[in-house]
Amino acid sequence: MKQKMTLGMLGVLLFTSAAALTSCKHDADDYLKKPYVISNEERLKHAEEQLGVSLDRQQDWVLTQQYSVKAIADADLENISEVVVLDANPLVDEATELAAASVNKDGEVTLTFYLPKYKDVELLYVACYTADKKQCMVRPFIPGEDQEVSFREKLNESAKARTNAPYQAIQNRRAQTEATILEPDKYNFSLNDYPSFWRAIEKLLPEGEDNRSVIGSHDYTNLIQIRENPYSIYDIPVAFIGGDNQTDIHLLYTYYEVGDEENPNPESFIITDSYDGTGTIAEKTGIKTWTVKGHYLQCRQIDKTFDRQFTPGDKIYFQLAKGDELLPDTESDKRVKIFMLNGYVFIACEDGVDENCDWDYNDRVYWMPSGAERITKATGVPFTPEPTKMQIWTYTWEDRDKGDYDLNDCVIEVQHNATDKNKLDITLVALGATRELWLGFDNKNAQSYNDYLHVFEQELHEVLRIPVGKMANTDNGTLTVNPVSITIDQPAGFDFQSCSFILGAKFEKDQQGLYDSDYYAIKIATTGEDPHGIVIPGQWQWPTERTCIKDAYPDFIKWAGDRTKNKNWYNNPVPSNVVKKR
Repeated sequence: MKQKMTLGMLGVLLFTSAAALTSCKHDADDYLKKPYVISNEERLKHAEEQLGVSLDRQQDWVLTQQYSVKAIADADLENISEVVVLDANPLVDEATELAAASVNKDGEVTLTFYLPKYKDVELLYVACYTADKKQCMVRPFIPGEDQEVSFREKLNESAKARTNAPYQAIQNRRAQTEATILEPDKYNFSLNDYPSFWRAIEKLLPEGEDNRSVIGSHDYTNLIQIRENPYSIYDIPVAFIGGDNQTDIHLLYTYYEVGDEENPNPESFIITDSYDGTGTIAEKTGIKTWTVKGHYLQCRQIDKTFDRQFTPGDKIYFQLAKGDELLPDTESDKRVKIFMLNGYVFIACEDGVDENCDWDYNDRVYWMPSGAERITKATGVPFTPEPTKMQIWTYTWEDRDKGDYDLNDCVIEVQHNATDKNKLDITLVALGATRELWLGFDNKNAQSYNDYLHVFEQELHEVLRIPVGKMANTDNGTLTVNPVSITIDQPAGFDFQSCSFILGAKFEKDQQGLYDSDYYAIKIATTGEDPHGIVIPGQWQWPTERTCIKDAYPDFIKWAGDRTKNKNWYNNPVPSNVVKKR
């Protein structure tokens, strides 16, 4: 696989100013080169005639935007081996890997990835995986805005603003302060990923099913312990994130000072839900960012003056009430259970009575964003992630200086190998060219033809097992054959967008001043060039033979004429003018 491409160096710039490719059977230096007289401007004019549009001279033909994010592998998992950028939450949905890197626990790595330009900025995910891929923890982030992702909860800006005195000063003073009772909707905070957040809970606790065995009968308690208090001086936030909208169900709590569990505060406090009582959770799952009205557990005495702030070690005991009565709560069938899911602390409640008690534990669900951990013997709720798939890229070329722009002369699909991210899976899917073709890895540091490496060790028609001069998988009378795949080491410097592949095309005998053994390099098109080679994110339906790209994808010429418009053109084909994906 490390065979070198033999390239003849042309006397003038050809197609992309690259060195010319030559056959493996001949040495390029054996041939006297003569200039092939065609300028970049001539190629542009020909393209405009074929496409029927004035090309945007600043068009770079790039359909993706590059992003980077620093991932800190500090998730509460043992044996972390990899961090991955994903387009969906793998604890809920099938996700596509956009970037990945090997990393040990608490290690840091910057991951670079590409997103289609036409898409609005959406939530992506960073996941820490164990070596066996059976466990992961996930955190959402906004590409281009969040520069760093950590798996440890951090004090947010709104919480900082609410802290009206230094933590240590209050701890030392322990002053009796007149209570200012917080209204439930006074402060808000947001779940960046509420739909996925809630679907994960529903997946763990299916509605109407007896879920006692899922989150444990004996190992889970209704006690939670304060780990830290980053949000405010006297209170810890709890978010009501979903469940029944009955107004007579209440979660109550009593707090125990650290070291003083035998003498709990006699006062119990009700958490007032701010759920508006309209609609259903299912209707709310279309919301990308869900603003949660604040609910707070407050440290106060029965006379409603603040006693002290919550401090590490304090324990909180939860109970559930229906109307004015506490619901029965036994050792084996607790109404309130604290559990961990994906590193987050949840409070799950069962509000059924007698024969209506289904024990599904999703009648009231609360989230404690930070500052607490459950007290339990259990190690966590097992939650196996969905399998991920690799991001696919399609590369498509024109093989002539003055072509027909059906953009199917060579079509390949490329992705990282699922089991070894240092390798690439490359599939040759279509050849709409009759001349001899070779495929190589681009190399921006190439000084001569010796710096290009073959992808396949054969001419591309030979790879598909068809004669040179024949075309395959472009319909309209061409041959139909099976695509051919190869797995190969990813070379140093490879990049899916900016330094990927190079197509070698053999000059035809009637071309002016060149010998029939000569090849020239066709790189991916760049700014100021014609669209002779394009990288498309995802699998793509290429045009049928002799069908101009403008007739297969009408929006293409709008994008070609103005780089700011119709960036999603490749998603809108004319069905009769494209080859269906195989």
